[in-house]
Amino acid sequence: MDLKEQILRYKPFNEQEEKDKELLLEWLEEKDVFTRRNKKAHFTASAWVVNPKRTKVLMIYHNIYNSWAWLGGHADGMENLLAVAEKEAREESGITEIKPLSDDILSLEIVTVSGHEKKGEYVSAHLHLNVTYLFEAPEEQLLSVKPDENSGVMWIELDDIKNKSTEPWFVERIYSKLIAKMRQF
Repeated sequence: MDLKEQILRYKPFNEQEEKDKELLLEWLEEKDVFTRRNKKAHFTASAWVVNPKRTKVLMIYHNIYNSWAWLGGHADGMENLLAVAEKEAREESGITEIKPLSDDILSLEIVTVSGHEKKGEYVSAHLHLNVTYLFEAPEEQLLSVKPDENSGVMWIELDDIKNKSTEPWFVERIYSKLIAKMRQF
């Protein structure tokens, strides 16, 4: 099933997702939204990786945002965002054993990215058209950082995420939504 069909089928969890779903469908009609050549907005995929008990989530300490954050990254031309989310989770955390708990979208969000430096070059402010998928991985795996992107990887108790992340908008709008969904799962 292509991404447009996935998004059309997705039932929004809240008002934020309702409004972002509309815009994501509009952005799908634009040029180069699966590559960073589109400097205004491009698709990204996130992996919400939980342990088998669903009590912890795997997070990285993101170098650009100086905060504990979910795993994920740019589509970079790939339209299968589930595959992008899994690839990014492996690369950013070092885990090798991971499985999607569903092929369905877990959440939708449009994320504002402030201007920043990356690899010595300025990147202007833009939007990440983000699709999140749910994965499971055993906690016992060896974790490793990806130094060009993060400086820490660890399992964090769901209730402790609000104390670890220093990004209030993510805590209030994204992580709290994902935690609520885990409690219903």
